[in-house]
Amino acid sequence: MIDFEKLLRNPPKKYRPIPFWSWNNSLKVDELCKQIEEMKIVGLGGFIMHARMGLKDEYLGDKWFECIKVCLAKAKELSMEAWIYDENGWPSGFVGGKLLENEDYCARYLEYQVGDFDENAFAVFAEDERCGFIRVEQPRKNVSEYHNIFLRISPAYTDILNATVVDAFIENTHELYYKYFEKSFGEELKGFFTDEPQYYRWGTPYTPCVEEIFEEKGKNVKDGLIWLFIQDERGYGFRSFYYESLNKLYVTNFYKKIYDWCQAHNVELTGHSVEENSLHDQMCGCADVMTSYEYENVPAIDCLGRYTLDEISPVQLSSVAEQLGKERVLTETFACCGYDVTPKELKGIAESQFFHGVNLMCHHLYPFSIAGQGKVDHPPVFGKHGNWFEQFKAFNEYFSRLGYIVGNTAANIDVAILHPMREVWLDYLRSDEVGSVKEVEKVFYDLLLTLRKHGVKYHFIDETILGRHGKLSGNKLVVGKCEYSAIIVPPIRTISKTSLDILSNYNGKLCVINDLKYVDGVSKDISLRGNVTLEDIINSVSIKYYCEDGNSFTTSRSGDIGDYIFIKNLSMSERSAVQLKNVAENYVSLDLLTFARKPISNLIELGANESIILVKSDSATPCVYEEKQLDVTKNFTTVDITDNYLVLDYAQISKDGVSYGEKLPVIQHFENLLREDYRGELFVKQQFVVNDLTDAKIVLEKSHFTSITLNGERLRLTQSDFDVYFVESDISGKIKRGVNELNYSFDFWQHEGVHYALFDPDARESLRNCLYYDTSIESAYIKGKFVVNDDLSISPMTKLPEISSKLNERGYTFFKGCQTLVGNIEWNGEDEVELKLDGRFLVAELTINDRRTDMVLDTKLDITPYLKSGRNEIKIKLRSSLRNLFGPHHFICDGDVTGVGPYHFNMRGQWENGEPNSFTHEYKTVPFGVDKITLVMCKRR
Repeated sequence: MIDFEKLLRNPPKKYRPIPFWSWNNSLKVDELCKQIEEMKIVGLGGFIMHARMGLKDEYLGDKWFECIKVCLAKAKELSMEAWIYDENGWPSGFVGGKLLENEDYCARYLEYQVGDFDENAFAVFAEDERCGFIRVEQPRKNVSEYHNIFLRISPAYTDILNATVVDAFIENTHELYYKYFEKSFGEELKGFFTDEPQYYRWGTPYTPCVEEIFEEKGKNVKDGLIWLFIQDERGYGFRSFYYESLNKLYVTNFYKKIYDWCQAHNVELTGHSVEENSLHDQMCGCADVMTSYEYENVPAIDCLGRYTLDEISPVQLSSVAEQLGKERVLTETFACCGYDVTPKELKGIAESQFFHGVNLMCHHLYPFSIAGQGKVDHPPVFGKHGNWFEQFKAFNEYFSRLGYIVGNTAANIDVAILHPMREVWLDYLRSDEVGSVKEVEKVFYDLLLTLRKHGVKYHFIDETILGRHGKLSGNKLVVGKCEYSAIIVPPIRTISKTSLDILSNYNGKLCVINDLKYVDGVSKDISLRGNVTLEDIINSVSIKYYCEDGNSFTTSRSGDIGDYIFIKNLSMSERSAVQLKNVAENYVSLDLLTFARKPISNLIELGANESIILVKSDSATPCVYEEKQLDVTKNFTTVDITDNYLVLDYAQISKDGVSYGEKLPVIQHFENLLREDYRGELFVKQQFVVNDLTDAKIVLEKSHFTSITLNGERLRLTQSDFDVYFVESDISGKIKRGVNELNYSFDFWQHEGVHYALFDPDARESLRNCLYYDTSIESAYIKGKFVVNDDLSISPMTKLPEISSKLNERGYTFFKGCQTLVGNIEWNGEDEVELKLDGRFLVAELTINDRRTDMVLDTKLDITPYLKSGRNEIKIKLRSSLRNLFGPHHFICDGDVTGVGPYHFNMRGQWENGEPNSFTHEYKTVPFGVDKITLVMCKRR
């Protein structure tokens, strides 16, 4: 029998998470070293040094390389992996803007207009009865309408399909690191992360490099460009070859070039393409993400927002990884979930990827500082800022152990689905990216849903990968290291010639759902027929499984370290029931934190976003649990709450210190100053009302203040423990009843380029992603033992709050901290007991009879090992998120925002004509606390 505790107690470094470490301000060497030490403490295996918005030190300058040097030394000292993000901001490939100075390196795209003949157009077409359209060089008689296609140049993106551009990128990035740190390569310096490379995604992409590929086929690419804007069967052949060519250039001239360089320099390449999550998304940046995974040592995806992924993205990734023998498979995950996302929700998001084959986590984002742009940069944040640092290690241990299991087992899969990416090429229009392929996606997702309901596990086969690594062996199709005995050709019309040749000679189980009509987009008579039905494949699964609602999926893996079944409810809001057959007789559940194993039933019910891990066991016995729930909320009372906060995010400003303007949101003042490109001294006035005297502190972000006073008294600022770029001042003796006034002044200015990056219509996210502000106007925070009234005045806290999940509506509008509850329960000494908390919080620290345990990955916890017969004292410390302190506070949305980016905080670019439509003066906050405390008494039968 496998000793899971011994096996998983301390998983190796290579499966431990490596977060995006955001270098987003002026860097301090001592602070960098301190943060690496903290990462080690919480179970991280390394870090990715990531130049990011807010970075004030010169990217790739002397100080930058000095900081890299220090961090490499610290990584070596602590036996951690150091990775380098290969760009300043994203997407990769423009060296923080340097390569954009050469127009020949800039990305190209096409625009389409119907009208008069335009001699300045890149290509002009007239309708033709015989072939649909014909390219013309000059106006023709009897033609009144022309289809003009224009070639545009983007000043904000590089053409990464161009080998010369990528050579320049490598020379100005990777080669510099090799020059400075050659001895670290392949040692503490593990490799490079490349992020969201893409052809021009904001229009129909083009590159001069595609012309040569067409010329090799005796064609002129210009002759067919009209078909990129017109949906017509006659254009399918051109479309297929065009997008296949762009993808080939993408893979060969970007990924393979960098991969080959890394291989030659003894380091690894990881990273991900832009938009992998759907079929139409992939057309935004590369036309097929799966092909790029061949040229990464650690292929990767990302996952944005507070939802669980469906199969598309992680299965695309893991399919190629297993086929080509990639040992580690990474996800950059959690960006845009918002400050309020809980570890339980994060667990669900990550499990939906790990259960499908990912085995390495990159948290987005572990910030150097959250001052300035750090507060709004696609939260959540991890590390000491996040208010659950002590519990963060348990989270990392869980996924290190899960990653080790996935990395050392193989998926039990003998079914493969031909991926329908080439079908998307036939009708895709950039002007209607979703609608143009809506039906293709619908029928494909319906197929996957059917398979998911019945527990059919599968890989995808990319047709390019199949052409390079596929062969037949007996009755099996072999793709790299994987063998498949059943192939599903989904509802598609087109197939590549290579795929058709292979499948025409395949003697295994072949399910062809629709008749094929085209080979590489060209109409052909195709005789490929299936020999089994989809129902036959469903009936042949080894683990009998059914989930009526389709919310849950199952996967299984096997290896020397055991046999595992993973079951996951993808729904974030609904329960899901899973019916198994003969599984409970052979498997038990495994808790990766406590290593506890428990018998199961063949009917498994999973709550929203929940999961279960099953391990094979010779002593498994089916078991049903009888539950009895006891509400013990009235047994508990609040005994402590940490300091409360008041956010001051409105202000008046003056440019002479005498005449002050209207009281406006700080974010509006800041944008107005940026639009004006103001340079000069700025005077800021902020007010708050105190109903009675109380002790308090004021917390601010560091700035080069020329003066700062409260009610006319000078403030002495000291370093805050919260953040290296936050300061605070004790104002207990300076506040007064009534209106209090904070005044400060500083020199306001921005470097050249800020105004262009923010407000020029040609500027794109690439420029904004590496933008920093030299100075900024930010919110201030009052902190102390007070409550915030409905009118935003503050009053001393005279009593502790009652137990409630809506403390944000009961005087704790902007609260960040901890609420502690204490109560007593009785235990009969026999039942298994779970403590369940209903409410909204990040984690709960439990002290039961003076013994400590934490509720981290769920809102319920088995507390049986901590109980004694009779009376038991339980202390519950609830930790809040940063959401109500930092927002977004004024973005109009029903409920909380679950896809959070900088715009939701500042609505940058939308204040020119007053308040944006998405702005409200109301404060949007979210619940914190618990409503109900329940004991769940369990008996086995």
